[in-house]
Formats: sequence, structure tokens, C-alpha cells
Amino acid sequence: MDLREQLLPSEKLLNEYNDVIVENKKGNLYLTNLRLFLSNKNNLWNFGTKDIKYLGRMNNPRFSWKWQIIISFMLLYSIASGKTLLFLICIILSAARQYIKIDCLEIGLENRKWLISDDNGQLDDVVLQIQTNQVTGLNRSEGKPVVDAEEENIDFIEIKIIGENESGPLRSAWLSLSFAFLFYYLNSFSDSGSIWLFVLLISALCSYIIYKDRRNTNILRNVEPEDGLIRKGWYFILNKLNVKIIKANYAFNVNNFKIESRNLGYVLSSIVLLLAFAITHINANLIPMLYGISLAIIIYMTGRCLAGIPRPRNRMIARTFACVVVAICVVLPCLSLIPLYMPANAVLPSTFLDAENQNGWKKTYSQIDEYGLGLASTSIYLYADDATDDEGNDDGYPAILFVVVLKVPFEIDETVPLDILNDQFQKMAIDQDIELDSELESGKRKTAQGYETEYVIYNGTTKTEKIGTDEINYKVTKGSESKYIGEVWKAPEYNLLVVSMGIGIISSETVNEDTGIEPIDDLVDNLIPNPTDTTDEKNWNEMLDLIPEIYCYQNDWRD
Repeated sequence: MDLREQLLPSEKLLNEYNDVIVENKKGNLYLTNLRLFLSNKNNLWNFGTKDIKYLGRMNNPRFSWKWQIIISFMLLYSIASGKTLLFLICIILSAARQYIKIDCLEIGLENRKWLISDDNGQLDDVVLQIQTNQVTGLNRSEGKPVVDAEEENIDFIEIKIIGENESGPLRSAWLSLSFAFLFYYLNSFSDSGSIWLFVLLISALCSYIIYKDRRNTNILRNVEPEDGLIRKGWYFILNKLNVKIIKANYAFNVNNFKIESRNLGYVLSSIVLLLAFAITHINANLIPMLYGISLAIIIYMTGRCLAGIPRPRNRMIARTFACVVVAICVVLPCLSLIPLYMPANAVLPSTFLDAENQNGWKKTYSQIDEYGLGLASTSIYLYADDATDDEGNDDGYPAILFVVVLKVPFEIDETVPLDILNDQFQKMAIDQDIELDSELESGKRKTAQGYETEYVIYNGTTKTEKIGTDEINYKVTKGSESKYIGEVWKAPEYNLLVVSMGIGIISSETVNEDTGIEPIDDLVDNLIPNPTDTTDEKNWNEMLDLIPEIYCYQNDWRD
């Protein structure tokens, strides 16, 4: 189509702009002294420049809201079906749709608006040409006449433009980070939830990108951001109470650089939280994060409080009081939780072992598992006397002491330790393949630290020719007489529960050795039964004396 055929006799073409985006489709723009022509692949529109009500510049998403509807349905499907990868892709696409923007020119008529997209410089030229043509035209008689009016001396003309909302994406980013930290914390109990941790971190990053884009756009346009829902609700309440709204925008200059009190508090508190998390991750303990949250909220609320300067005295007092209350509501719970995360353990001191005491007892195994970034822990120690001295000669019979230390963040009922002890005894009897004959003794005694213990002693018979674990075991005679002790106590100031279980062989026989051929071993055991007059309780008595020497202590979380 020849555009010149559409022109009026007095109409002349001023400018032509090719390869612009008209209503999300590639097209062209033509400007005459009377009209503006817009075309794309399928349509051609024109309207008089005198009918233009407004021209507006903005940054719009490159992809329309229809794409967001499709992405939303895919998000719902991925959540319902548990497809994590699809969920991640949809989150990234949703954030990308908000982040990928193009420069637009909005041309508003009385009953319609048009969106023209192109590079920034060309759109500026279009605006300039339209505005110039509207006032003067190609000739004075062809455009709008210049209105003659007396010049007014106006120092300032206010144009109220509201920018894009910044608080929404920022709040979304912090919520995603909070839930990500929650999954990080839960992951310290069991190795699960890593996928959701990654998803939430990606979501936080996307939200922050949107926030920065909106903030930079508002700064570039020199406009105030649109109020968020919380602030709108607060302003609504103040208006209902007939309270004058005073914005908290106090700022001060440092080396000719303007610093806003509120923003300074936010930045400093964010840095504190970042450092606290780094220290928490390095030490695998939540205490640095609890201190960091306490310090960060104090800094942030201080910035919020100072941002209200200046305002009436009573309102400043009320603002300060509100900030203090919020800080206290966060700081006190954090400080009260710190004792629960102090590392604690119990161990048999080395002064009671063979290296220093020459009694033959050695620590042969240890395992420590922590959960909840120091909230709870399980420690297992195995001490043994192999019944031989340094020269390899016999020194009594083998004895093994198991020590299980539980750190729990709650008070344990008095009956629970005994139940735990009974359960552990039954488990030990099955694991060691022993037969508990009868209960010899039960009672209470005190440890070297003054904790009251409860213990029970059984006698029994071994049904195998070794005692210990698969990795560490000692050969004994099947049918040997043995004694078993279980003892339990609490260290409430350390949130510790100590369970000790000991096995001591008190009689044995060397004739019926283990040949590895069970029928032959059984035949020898029947022909040569174990005697009962070879009792030696030396190592058993040493074990009874060692248990009360187990020492409960508290660590520094930085160690």
C-alpha cells in the first residue's frame, strides 16, 4: 500500500520510523504534519496529532501478561505432580518475564492507548517530533496555533508521578531467604530438603533482581516508589484517626554524599546477617546466627527510629517505643535459645586410661553426630581392656564399656532414663548374643561430679566366642560367666543424658578354642565344660570404678 495515497492535499510526511514494535508486533510509524500512522503486518491505523491526550515513557515487560498465565498453570502442575525441575524452570521464567523489559512510548487518545517499542534514542526522537508538530506543524497554518498568554513567573511546577512498587519484590526476596534458611536448618537434622533450599534461593535471587530493576527505574525517573500493602494499610488507619502522615525520610550528608538513615540501617543489618550466617556455616552452630539476628534487628530498628526525625516529640517517643518493643520481641527469644545450642559432651578423662594410668583400659572407638546446628548430639564411645599387659601376658579377662551421651534440648522425665537403660540392655543382649540370667544388684550412687546415677547389674552367659563389635571384638569361651552393668544419669545444666553399659568376663576357659567349624566346637564344649573356679573380677571391678569418673563438660562453640 502506498501511504502517499492516504495523505490529504495539505498533508506532508515528516518522519518515517521502520522496524518498531507496534502493539507487540513488528511494524512502522509515520509522522505527518497532521496525523500519525501506525502499521504492522496486518493493520494500518491513523489518528490526528491534535487528538493525542498524552505521551508517556515507561519500561514494560517484553512478554505480555498472557505468558504469566501459562507459566502459572505450569507452576501449579509442577507442585501438584512433584516435578521439581519443572518448578525451577517456571520460577526462572516468571522472574525473567518481569526482568526483561523494553523501552516503550505510550500514546494516549481519548478512548484508546497505543504502545510503541523501540530503542531509547529513537523513541525520544518520536516524542520530540510529535510534540513539535502539535505546537507548530510544518507551517504555522498547518498545526496547532500557539496560544498567546501572559507569561507567569512560576518557580516550580509539581508533576506527581508514582513509581513502581519496590517493597513487594524485596519482601518476597526476604521471605524466600527466610524459608531457605529454615530448610538449611532442617537439613542439619537429616540430609533432605536440599532441592527446596536451592529453589528458594533461586526465588530470592529472582525477586531481588526485580526489586533492583524497579528501584533503578524509579531512581532514573526521579519518582517515589508506590507504597506497599502494609504501608497503605497503615496510612489508611492514620487517616481514619485523623493523624497527619509524616514520611520517615531523614538523611544526612557525609563528604557531600547523602545517606538515608533508614537505608543505612537496612544495609548494615543485612551485612551483619550475612557475616553471622557465614560464621554459623563454618562452625556448624546456630549461636552466631542468634547473636547476628539480635544485633541486626537492633541496628535496623535504630535506623527506622532515626528515620522519623524530625517530628513532634510525642510521636517521636511513640515511634521509639514501638521500635524498642519490636527489637525486644526478637532479641529476647534469640538470647534465650543460645544456651540450648552450647556444645556439651561427656568423656572418660585420659588420666584414667592406660596411657597415663597403666591399667590396660583404652579408648578404641568414638563417634559424634550433631543435629540442628548444635541443638542436639549423640556421642558413642567404646573403652576396652583386652586382658593383656604391655608384654602380651594375660591380665584378667576382657571387659568392654560402652558410653552413649545424648544432648537433648528439653527436660527428661525421671522415668525415661530407666526406660532407655532397659531398652539398651535388651538391644545389647541381642547384639552380643548373651543370655541374661538374673539381676544381681540395683541402686543409686554418685559420680565424681556429684550427679546421682541409677544402675543395675546382671549376671549372664555368653553364647558366642567373642564379645564386642564387628570391628573391635575379643575372643572368649562360649559359655563363659559374665557380668553386665547399666548405669544412667543426667547433667541438667548441660542438657546431657549419659548411658553407660559394661560387659565383663569373670571366668573363662582356653581349652575350647574357636576352630571355625561349629560341630567340632560344640562337641569340644560338651566334652570339656567350662569350670567355675577360674573367676577373676579384676577388670570388672576396674570398670565399676571407671564409670563414675566419666566427666560432663561444655565446649566453646568456636572450638
